[in-house]
Amino acid sequence: MARPTLLLFPAKSPGFSKLGGLPELPADTAWPEFEGRPPAFVAQLDLAAFAAHAGMPWLPHEGRLYFFFDEARNGALDCCVAIYSLEPPGPPVAFPAPLAASQRFAELRVGFMRFTSLPSWDWLGEDEPGPEIDWEGFDLLADADLGDEIEHRVGGYPSEIQGGQMGVHCEYLWRGLAWDPDGPVPDDIRRAGRQWRLLLQIDSDPALGMNWWDGGRIYVFVRARDARRGDFRKTVTITQTH
Repeated sequence: MARPTLLLFPAKSPGFSKLGGLPELPADTAWPEFEGRPPAFVAQLDLAAFAAHAGMPWLPHEGRLYFFFDEARNGALDCCVAIYSLEPPGPPVAFPAPLAASQRFAELRVGFMRFTSLPSWDWLGEDEPGPEIDWEGFDLLADADLGDEIEHRVGGYPSEIQGGQMGVHCEYLWRGLAWDPDGPVPDDIRRAGRQWRLLLQIDSDPALGMNWWDGGRIYVFVRARDARRGDFRKTVTITQTH
């Protein structure tokens, strides 16, 4: 069940991909709005640039993704919008005047570092086994769990703060159903939950001015079949904090 994940870190040779700053949107793409309110720009990624770093067949190997997050709509499944485009990027787009200063983040151009990502027991919906299990060999994997370090990443499994079966949670949100983390999960929802992939994890990052509540994280998910065909209109976003 191991999956590749790409950690986003300061780039030695800056390219298109970055966190914060001003989005370099194509000429025909406007800054999105939620109910007339501009969301914060959080990231842009060049899919071709990191395709060579990790085998993620559920993602297109070309095009660019732009991510905008509306903190006022936190809790809604689409509080983060992902825009996918095959068009060339344009010049940086200025912040909309109504966007609060606290939502205008500093810029960090990023590169990609591959790790192996393993599911947590929470993701699997299982209790952690006791000392009778022999874990010899597991520490040889290049696991991307960095403890308390800042983790911006693409793909793999989320670094949960509060735990929970996020894939299952995504499916409940997508269907508009209330989710009881301690309740039974129907088989059809459990199967459907396996289709959800971590598209982007954005951490709180003081250097960028990003603080999601109390040092929280944003997790954007997409179904593998949607992402493969370049359809990123159907994402689900989960947020967690300490």
